[in-house]
Order: sequence, then C-alpha cells, then structure tokens
Amino acid sequence: MDTNWLTDFLVLSKRGNFSQAANERNITQSAFSRRIKALEIWLGTELFDRSSYPVTLTAEGETFLGTAQNILRELDLNRVEFQRRSAASTPDLRLAASTSLALSFVTDWLGQIRQACGVFSVSIDTYDFFEMIELLDERKMDLVVLYYKPEASTFFEHQAFDALKLGEDAMHLCTALDAEGRPAYDVDNPPRGGLEYIGYGQTGYFSKIEDLIFAGMTPQDPTFVCTSQSGTCEFMKRLAVMEQKMLWLPSCSAHEAVKSGQLALAGDGRYDTSLEIWVYKKRDAPSPLVQKIWTHLKSNPGTGHLEKYRLR
Repeated sequence: MDTNWLTDFLVLSKRGNFSQAANERNITQSAFSRRIKALEIWLGTELFDRSSYPVTLTAEGETFLGTAQNILRELDLNRVEFQRRSAASTPDLRLAASTSLALSFVTDWLGQIRQACGVFSVSIDTYDFFEMIELLDERKMDLVVLYYKPEASTFFEHQAFDALKLGEDAMHLCTALDAEGRPAYDVDNPPRGGLEYIGYGQTGYFSKIEDLIFAGMTPQDPTFVCTSQSGTCEFMKRLAVMEQKMLWLPSCSAHEAVKSGQLALAGDGRYDTSLEIWVYKKRDAPSPLVQKIWTHLKSNPGTGHLEKYRLR
C-alpha cells in the first residue's frame, strides 16, 4: 500500500468532491480516482458512496477514517523523532585526516580553532587518501587535512575544492636501532646487500613522495631495498623497529619514536624532503560552522603547533 493513498482518502473524505480533492493533491482527477480505487481494492471494501453528491463515507469508510488518521500521525511522529535523533548524533564538524596528522597535529590545531570559533562537536576519521577526496566531494566530510607536495600532484587541483596551507613539515629518512642501541644502518657505509627499508604501498599518497625521493638520487647514492610495504605510518614504525629496518616518516609521525630512542634520523638530511600540510573543503560547503572556521583559518592557520615536531 502507498501511504499517499491514505492522504488521498482523508482529503476526499473532507472535500466530498473528486475534482477538488485532486486539485488539493496536485494530481489529475483520473489519477486521483485510480488511487482511491487502489486503496479500496487493497482493503477489500468500498470506502465512499459515489451515488450521492457530495460523495460520503460508507460505514467501512467511517471505520477506516480513524485508522488512516492514526497511521499517518504515528508515521509523522516517528519521522520527526528519527530526524531529531539523527541530528543529535551527527557531529557539528566531520573531519578526515591522514593517520599521522590525526594522531598529532590535528588535536592541537582543533583546540586552537575552538578557542576562536567556539565549542563544537567533531568526528575525526582516517581513510585511504583517495577515499578522503571522494568523501569530501560527496559532502560526507566537511574538512580534510592532508600532506601535500607541489611536485606530487593530487586530484584536488581538478575538482571544486577550496584549499588553505596550514604549515610545513618534512619527510625524514629514519633507521631503527640495533640491540646495542646504535643505528641499524649507516647510509655512508651501507651493507653489501643494500639498505633495507619499509616502503609505502602504491595506493597511498606517500608512495608518490617516496618515488620523488628516489628519482632525485644519483648512481653514487647507496642502494635501497624494499622488504615490505604498507600505507600506514604507525604500522610501518612498529615493523621497522621490530625488523630493524629503515623508512621515511613525516616529522609528526617520527617525532615520538625518535625522541624515545626507537628510531634515529639517518643520512644527515640528504634524503629528506619537504612537505606541506593543507586543509580542503568543498567550495560551496553550506555549513555555517565550516564557513566560520574557514574565515578564521585564512588569517590564523595554526602553524605554531608544528614547531614541537621539528627534528632537524
């Protein structure tokens, strides 16, 4: 049964005229009549006495009148309640970020924004780089915070997004420590088999950064041998420490492991590369909160929070 039939029934019971009821329901009289007939067929009884003018309810129609009113009222109450619950469970700001930024920079950065823009609820999620682009484009995310390097293109340049630079970071070559607490690898004295490292999977943005680093190397540079791959910095750190390998990490991700002595910087910076941190939004984002935050960020990007992650 189509719930529109119930509304049609209530309008006709009030008007007593098929033509007027059809006009109120904004459909043709023939279509309206077919819908009333369909309801009667579904119920198995006639609801209107068509021999009189205006038409009147039959005894069965009188009985069904209260039922139709109650059904529509209950449906409307449920709809309002479900919408209220949905609105209450939806955060004011939906944000996605790369894992390393979500676990470091984003927390302090959001605190600075709240001080300027007021208290608001927020959800912070991490996804694959390209999935975050898609979620932002489909308006399932309000803001996305990501690493960026001008030489490594992204899909953002070709779509309807606004972008702001929040600050600068660096991708560092790091090495795990051996059992004696010394760097497991010395790039100036590489082992015969090469420098073994944990690499980034080809589906992630950091794989593009890694490719740029290797493209800048010369025949005089040591050989790097990839032993395994992952798209997640946090997992790669654990694996590098456990297997005593090398890897490239952004400062925000490497900072704690270097300071705690799990990893050490390698290569005196010659194999490091600069990174930028950008925030993106859909150009016509309707949220007043997003617009307020964006206006604030244009003059206060919050770059000071990056200073504590500097490693060189």
